[in-house]
Amino acid sequence: MSDPMGAPYGEHEHAFVRGLLSLMQVHADTVPGALPRRLVAHCLALLPVDSAGVLLIAPAAPKGRKRSGTGGAIEVAASSHETLRGMEAYQIGTAQGPCIEALRTGRPHHVADFTAHRSRWPGLALRATAAGYRAMWAEPLHHDDHAVGVLNLYRRATGALDPRDQERARALARAATTGLLLQRKLDDRRLRIDQLQQALSTRIPIEQAKGILAGRLALSPDAAFEMLRTHARAHQMRVHDLARVLVDDPTGPWPPPNGHRP
Repeated sequence: MSDPMGAPYGEHEHAFVRGLLSLMQVHADTVPGALPRRLVAHCLALLPVDSAGVLLIAPAAPKGRKRSGTGGAIEVAASSHETLRGMEAYQIGTAQGPCIEALRTGRPHHVADFTAHRSRWPGLALRATAAGYRAMWAEPLHHDDHAVGVLNLYRRATGALDPRDQERARALARAATTGLLLQRKLDDRRLRIDQLQQALSTRIPIEQAKGILAGRLALSPDAAFEMLRTHARAHQMRVHDLARVLVDDPTGPWPPPNGHRP
């Protein structure tokens, strides 16, 4: 028995399961953007579509970026073709199109024939047909009430995906959403660890300098820190940089002559 794409049915099912598993597997050293690119590749291999793209909602939106209804910036995370990337950016810029509707509602939206939707999205319809696309399926990447992004599938033939392929697209989107949320947790954890390490690397020389000053001048640790901070401010230095001067030359003159900088 074969599936409509011509591959033996069992082989195609196994490939589909492997695709789902690969989308849910993330690692601390995963290259940024790798998972959206994997999602695009799996869609092209497992679904009857000609192109695919992924838009993601960033956790935080820098000033001047287009924002979604969820409060985050919408970004083109992956695209199978450069012309498709331009269409995705157009939908973000105009805040119109099936992908925007999918983001807003958390439900799939599709266009069975772009030539019949010129009145609703004329700019997108013109760009799609000029690029050779006649139909589109937008599947949201959604978890509970949290929108992560949207998977956009394009076809050169008219018509919606059949029910089985709709379910496959939904399953791939759910697996990718799980992977993306896990990746973001790992990234947040790694960021917190880096911040902690940076804080420690800054704090250690300051504590060492406090001890040196306290011993040399018979001061309390608090008084030694206040002396460090006062001198640093007077000479427009960072306390950490001044502390390094003292740690590197603990028997040198104090205060450093002429507002010495490291």
